[in-house]
Amino acid sequence: MSKKLLAVLIIFSVTISSCLKEVSEPIEPAVLKKLKLIPADPVNIIYLNLKSIKRTKLGKNFLKDNVEFPSNLNQSFFDSLGINFKQDVDEIIIATQWDDINTFIITLNKPLKLDTNNSSIKNTNYTILDDKILVLSNSNERIKEIETGDFENSFTKNPLFRRMINSVHYKEHFWFMTQNKSALLKLLKNGNSDEEKLEKLFYAVRFINFSVKFDRDLNINSHWECIDVAKANLLKSVINGLISALALTEPNDPLVREISKSEIFLENKGVEIFLKISPEKIELIKQSEIKNKIKRLAEHER
Repeated sequence: MSKKLLAVLIIFSVTISSCLKEVSEPIEPAVLKKLKLIPADPVNIIYLNLKSIKRTKLGKNFLKDNVEFPSNLNQSFFDSLGINFKQDVDEIIIATQWDDINTFIITLNKPLKLDTNNSSIKNTNYTILDDKILVLSNSNERIKEIETGDFENSFTKNPLFRRMINSVHYKEHFWFMTQNKSALLKLLKNGNSDEEKLEKLFYAVRFINFSVKFDRDLNINSHWECIDVAKANLLKSVINGLISALALTEPNDPLVREISKSEIFLENKGVEIFLKISPEKIELIKQSEIKNKIKRLAEHER
């Protein structure tokens, strides 16, 4: 091979690689094992790795300002076990279902010591795996399935399982997945002249995920999985149009200014959105009216 041809190939490969999106992170085998404990058809899954996030300066500040004891968990139960949520919890996975059954998988950094005579513990459906993994649910049946190793009704049995997990881009720190598109549909409908068309398109969306990596900057990815490539193309056009409309109507809003910098790709049957935000811009975004509107809508849907 001539030196000239080699140089051309190197330039070509560098150019191509710079145009491609990042490769998604692999999932840890230990996390994969815990996802087996989630029921087959969850509406929402939240994954939060407190231990990994605390290792980064940006993540540590985020936890200090945003993470509190979850209101739908029993504080007295944790007190009975001697668990301090902020200090003793390394990782938490929350799954909710359409029938309002919730599953919590909490990994601790210390072994659990139980007092079986404590009534506050008896009134909670729970099981303990490997001394440091606490599983709670408002369904006693779910806990019994886990205790007996019955995983026929497991998330890993869901036909979309691999696709759902592989489409999560940043898997180490925080990710959220939902099959409930109603809140996002309401948000996107606002001010859109063709609401009916938008609603039909949303029926073609199978699931949406959102993942964050805390680094020097805040790295954000969102994946919107559609039923086919044609719908993914259409959705990409709609998202681009909505971002452009937002930029025109709210040019001074700090969140809108950052969203306008998003990179959007087609990925098989999905749409990928990438965004990187510096720590300085994060402080400005806290004052965003659009951010507050999204927060109020999310709280209303909860």
